[in-house]
Amino acid sequence: MKVSWTEGLSKELKTDLTQNYKESLVMRRRLRELLKKKSEVYAREARAKGTYESPNWAYIQADRCGYERAIEDILSLIED
Repeated sequence: MKVSWTEGLSKELKTDLTQNYKESLVMRRRLRELLKKKSEVYAREARAKGTYESPNWAYIQADRCGYERAIEDILSLIED
């Protein structure tokens, strides 16, 4: 569990949150699967042949990179 989860919380809230985090392993694993699937689908769509022909290709790629970075940030928060 990353420190950012409990940063700035009271001792009681830290304890509660830590316990809830430990109990949510199944849910966090499922969320990890869902996020990875979403990322794969988005990447596959961004690689579609039609996107290369778009005059906005650079923007599409920048969006893809930002999306992947956000997914990775979330994954890092839910992984032990």
